[in-house]
Amino acid sequence: MKAIHLGLRQRRSPALESSFFDPEMPAEWRVAYLLNEQDALWVAGDDPDVETVLAELDDSPNAVFVVVEDAAWSAAWQSLADAGPHAIVRLGDDTPVWRPEGGDQPAVVGLVPASDQPADLHAWLSAFLDQAPAEAALFVEGEPPSVATVDRLRTLVELMGR
Repeated sequence: MKAIHLGLRQRRSPALESSFFDPEMPAEWRVAYLLNEQDALWVAGDDPDVETVLAELDDSPNAVFVVVEDAAWSAAWQSLADAGPHAIVRLGDDTPVWRPEGGDQPAVVGLVPASDQPADLHAWLSAFLDQAPAEAALFVEGEPPSVATVDRLRTLVELMGR
């Protein structure tokens, strides 16, 4: 059985600050909160909270699937990857990323747009799983980020018995 992890690509979007996170929540708590809600995390090259992310992953009792853009990669990420238990993927220019609109190349990381259409989400999820290795992560992209789409995907994964 394949393990599929779900998350948001734009986790640092200002829209999440007003719609997902409690406005009273300190910024340094947001990564921990997000890790309680999702098991995949995308770290962009320009993210200013990389040290917070590394610390939260180091303290996390659960394994997390982490995608780290090449520009954010450092020796600290390599050490965390070597130590486990997290699955950490270094995303460079030559790393394939699956998208619904095409590409037959197998990929461990996928991106889908936000959607409230169950048929589209099911088709995208099924197509991603068909090409994915044993452990992979599917991220929802778009501005504003759609926590609802991640939740819909999670429900579909559960209904599919994954």
